[in-house]
Amino acid sequence: MSGTSLDGLDIALCRFKGNGLSTQFELLEFITLPYNDHFKQEVHEVFSRRLVDLEKVTLLNAFIGTFHGELILQALKKWGIKTADVDFIASHGQTIYHAPKSLHKQAGYPNATLQIGDGDHLAVKTGILTVSDFRQKHIAGGGEGAPLALYGDVLLGSKPGEDRILLNIGGIANLTYLPADGDLN
Repeated sequence: MSGTSLDGLDIALCRFKGNGLSTQFELLEFITLPYNDHFKQEVHEVFSRRLVDLEKVTLLNAFIGTFHGELILQALKKWGIKTADVDFIASHGQTIYHAPKSLHKQAGYPNATLQIGDGDHLAVKTGILTVSDFRQKHIAGGGEGAPLALYGDVLLGSKPGEDRILLNIGGIANLTYLPADGDLN
């Protein structure tokens, strides 16, 4: 995961059991590998700008996917983990433009977002199955681009008998209300 701060790539190695609301996970390893100033500058050239060089965006899409793959391989090597022991990589890419209807206000256009850091380049670089485009899928389904936040909030933040409100501060700020009665409707 890489946020809008561009401080680096957060890499977590996790073990999952179960599914749905019965999902359990164990965090095995975690590291943030910092981005250098040159990389940050490259992304800033296309970040949150209405007009950009389309060739630059296209090239960065492939470059970031490959670069993130290199960083993941570095982390796995540091942890002594073989790529064959990793079932999959989940990558949301690097958000460069987020345009919910509430911000773009253009009639006839839906919520939209653009992340770069091609999952296919990441998969080829690492040799590990890669799932990606979470934000685009969430927006296509009617959301505003933070699909995993709510799921994680429910799994990690719910507490029977206690109402909770969780705040996710990032490029997109989200509030999640978790009722004490556990009713997730």
